[in-house]
Amino acid sequence: MKILVVIPTVFGGGAEQVAAILSREWSLNHDVRVLAWQSAGGSLDFGVSVVFTDLGVQQGLLRKLRNVWRRVRKVSEEIRCFRPDVIMAFMDEAGMPCVVSAGLNACASRLIVSVHHNPQWLPRWRRALLGLFYRHAGAVVAVSEGVRGELAGALRIPQARLHHIPNSLVTGAQVVDADPESLSMKMQNGYVLAVGRLDRHTKGFDVLTAAYAALPAPRPGLVIVGDGPDRGAIEEDIARAGIGSEVVLTGWVRDPRPFYRAASLFVLASRYEGWSNVLMEAMGEGCLVVAARCPYGPPEILGDELAEWLVAPGDAAALTQCMQKALSLNDVERNAVSSALHVRVQRFAADKVAARWIELARSLCAPHEQASS
Repeated sequence: MKILVVIPTVFGGGAEQVAAILSREWSLNHDVRVLAWQSAGGSLDFGVSVVFTDLGVQQGLLRKLRNVWRRVRKVSEEIRCFRPDVIMAFMDEAGMPCVVSAGLNACASRLIVSVHHNPQWLPRWRRALLGLFYRHAGAVVAVSEGVRGELAGALRIPQARLHHIPNSLVTGAQVVDADPESLSMKMQNGYVLAVGRLDRHTKGFDVLTAAYAALPAPRPGLVIVGDGPDRGAIEEDIARAGIGSEVVLTGWVRDPRPFYRAASLFVLASRYEGWSNVLMEAMGEGCLVVAARCPYGPPEILGDELAEWLVAPGDAAALTQCMQKALSLNDVERNAVSSALHVRVQRFAADKVAARWIELARSLCAPHEQASS
């Protein structure tokens, strides 16, 4: 099968990492080509060479519209030259141009658009625009059942076109860009860990700092891995809580795995998620976890059997209580919970998730192949 993967950038966030992991898996048995709008910041390993277009973000309405049309033309050019059996678009900046290009080239029925966010986060005009475009794709893949439901309701995409395929777990050979000089080596083991974009409200860092400050002393340190627009506000929260000497903000780190391995507990305090790659990563490394039961992702990742480690989003007191429960486990109890977490997360292994995408792609290609024969 010939697969054209289209993505805005090839570095950094969760959607890009998922696309890279899947592309590497697909390239083992299929002919894969990756098209990206920009390359600034380096590139993850996609398993194949990436075609860069220099069609990144533009400022000003006219420039943005002109750039969108250039993206449409570039995708159309790739469709005509590469002649893919299926097109897979990751993130909205790729999805919308791909819908237009696929329509112009009579292959919209073989276009799969991946949605990694909760559409309720978006302004009403953007939801309406995405709904208008995405209902013409052959399939729209949501990273969680919750997001799938939101896409049906908020974007009014027909249920028949909606599918749920979770993000894939980064493990073993699928690890993206390992950093052997991790900052974790400089820190004392046994800390509480949070990983993610420093978005104070959405990621719940205000709740996390309040919950951590309420833990009884002596308590392990708190390490926050990531960067983002609200770093200053989070630092102010830390200072007001009087925990500045106990908290380390590392900034962005290419590979957080060493931090999971050295932590006593991973905490996800988000108010909203589409899924949660970092929660899966922590579980995959055997780290104990406590997570907010936020829409969407964590409840699906942990399942009913591990629901005791979920708390109501925004509830700092409940989060403190659950953190203290996890930190108080003895070695036997910790090992049992760690093992259960590791077993649970294996259902999201990269090869299993990649196979589900190929199964969906084949179902879209079948009518086209029958018509051609």
